[in-house]
Amino acid sequence: MLVVVEDSNAHEYRELLNEMFRLRARVFKDRLEWDVKVEDGMERDRYDDEGPVYLIYTDDEQRKVYGSLRLLPTTGPTLLTDFFADTLPDATRLAAPSIWECTRFCLDEKLLDDGNRDEMIFASGILFAGLGEVALQSGIESILGNFDAGMYRLYRRIGCQVDVLGVTHRYGRAVYLGLFPVSWQILGRVKAKLREADRAAPLIADRRPLAA
Repeated sequence: MLVVVEDSNAHEYRELLNEMFRLRARVFKDRLEWDVKVEDGMERDRYDDEGPVYLIYTDDEQRKVYGSLRLLPTTGPTLLTDFFADTLPDATRLAAPSIWECTRFCLDEKLLDDGNRDEMIFASGILFAGLGEVALQSGIESILGNFDAGMYRLYRRIGCQVDVLGVTHRYGRAVYLGLFPVSWQILGRVKAKLREADRAAPLIADRRPLAA
């Protein structure tokens, strides 16, 4: 299932959140070797203190985290403005209540059949279908995110529409800024890709509109 966690219900999902932070440590620190802070086996940054919304793909018992992502409104602090501003087109400011930033997208390769490609693609589709549903329910019109070429191919594979706005090469590789439009048509395309996998998609456990 998919669980939507925000300030109002975070106390109900404390251990699930901790498991998500442990997954983030394994992915971003151990595997990708990013310069991130890990304490007690969990990766957190200051944006986790800004009232973000998390989408967590978990089992029915809510003990395993197959994947997750984080959402923040662009009207407050974001990774884009603080660290990836050089991917913004010149003189462009993308901050509005209807635009949110997606970061810390990650999947647990070991739980997903040791990184089986089809399992990884399916899990990605689940998370982004859930993201589309939550966004549409909450009046969010666009999602911003920074990503590399591999993620760009994944987004297209699962049916997302991505408009590339800018790019930086200061990490020794291309890091893009993408704008993901939100619409029922795009959500339908992502869900159609999931149906092609001939599997039932997990349900969202918490479907309340997000608080801006």
